[in-house]
Amino acid sequence: MRINRPVFLLATALAVTAIAGAQAGKTPAGQTLNATSLSAPAEALLDGSALWDQAPAHRISLNRTPPLYDTDEPASLEIPVLDVRVAHAGGKLLVQMSWADPTQDAAALPEVPNTPPETRFRKVPTEADDRFFDAAAVMFPAKPSAMAPSLQMGDTDDPVQIYYWNAARGPMLMEAAGRGTTRRTGALFAAHGSYEKGRWTVALELPDLPAGTPLAFAVWNGSQKDRDGRKYFSVWQVLK
Repeated sequence: MRINRPVFLLATALAVTAIAGAQAGKTPAGQTLNATSLSAPAEALLDGSALWDQAPAHRISLNRTPPLYDTDEPASLEIPVLDVRVAHAGGKLLVQMSWADPTQDAAALPEVPNTPPETRFRKVPTEADDRFFDAAAVMFPAKPSAMAPSLQMGDTDDPVQIYYWNAARGPMLMEAAGRGTTRRTGALFAAHGSYEKGRWTVALELPDLPAGTPLAFAVWNGSQKDRDGRKYFSVWQVLK
């Protein structure tokens, strides 16, 4: 199986262009996230509480990754936007992500095995093509930095942390230092997801990140066989 290199290089170029402003120390217009301080315990915001109405919703455009492998099926832009609310509460940063999805791809699965990271040079498609699930994630730098890391899972000098939620597996804290290095840390965090009337609403509990921290968002659509780098993603948004 061969990687479609021209398409992959184009995707890389687009990602580099999208974050150029952030890496130059600038905050692009319309790419800031205002966090609302709420006098409520963090756990009160994890179950779709009406308290979220006090935090403004930020509508964020999502990009669709192009096919990376010759065998990838075409995927349409079914999920063009993501609504994000951010709040400080109980010494934590709470992020609520909401998006329209015509299909609910979820299941009850056993606990994730403690397996090592992927080491094969070339990945092959799984034969279990009915086990792709909806998911969402928030990514931010693992260490304070004036520059936004690469959108391709950070890099050696600027690693990232990924707060990942899966409709079948639940929350998993991950870390990465470049494309192909993502690994599960074994740590967990509080999260809650619900699906109602064709819409996912997922709340994640993050550390109380300071203003100026760049955040990037991602969504996976199970019905389009999204997994790993096949997903929807945003450019960096700066916490304010």
